Amino acid sequence: MPNILGNGLVGVGLVIFAVAVADAVGVVDARFSPGVYLIFVAVSFILAWLLRSLT
Repeated sequence: MPNILGNGLVGVGLVIFAVAVADAVGVVDARFSPGVYLIFVAVSFILAWLLRSLT
């Protein structure tokens, strides 16, 4: 089960990273600055790594 949650968090992190890049390039007008999204990406990748290491 932790492995499935970890993979889900990696997917969420990739989507948030795509939003940060699109906001930085100017394709979309996101609510927060790209740096805030990158912090969320880092947190989700760290949580995913921790969850995957449990299995």
